[in-house]
Amino acid sequence: MTTPNHLDITLFGREYRLACPPEQQAALLKAVALVDGKMQEVAGKGRQISAERAAIMAAVTLAHELLQAQNGNAAPVGSVDTAESQRKVDAMVQRAEAAIETHLNALF
Repeated sequence: MTTPNHLDITLFGREYRLACPPEQQAALLKAVALVDGKMQEVAGKGRQISAERAAIMAAVTLAHELLQAQNGNAAPVGSVDTAESQRKVDAMVQRAEAAIETHLNALF
């Protein structure tokens, strides 16, 4: 249940509660929709992937798009996902997953 200083959201089918002042909730919901949409897009590319992998790939893709837009090099929507950029994203995801696994193994 959303309260005045918290917002209940769903990302990639999982529910989360975020601290958020009321005046920022509408903007946060737009951000959640963007991230969820990008996660769904990444997951829809054919193979079964974990929520963590979808989140990492979505984050990297969104960061790349943001940096391109900030540099004035924004590509037309949908053209950013080239074979080379996908290869780089996959390599980053693999490194992130390895780091997460190493961290988890150290904890347990």
